[in-house]
Amino acid sequence: MEFELKTGSQGHVYFPKNIRRIFGTKLKLLPNSDAAVIFSENTEPEAVIASLQVIISDLKLRVDKKKGKEGQ
Repeated sequence: MEFELKTGSQGHVYFPKNIRRIFGTKLKLLPNSDAAVIFSENTEPEAVIASLQVIISDLKLRVDKKKGKEGQ
């Protein structure tokens, strides 16, 4: 599942209700120069890493599908 988020005029980001329900109201954001990960404040680092590995696998599948379509 993918969400497009926009910032308001004051720089606030609105998270859809189902995301707020899953993650709660206190979040952590860990960015680098190209991407970021958002997780609940009490989530263990090992759980974040495991979740990111699933997301990375999904992104690799998307890249492979895109390459397959471009090669046709």
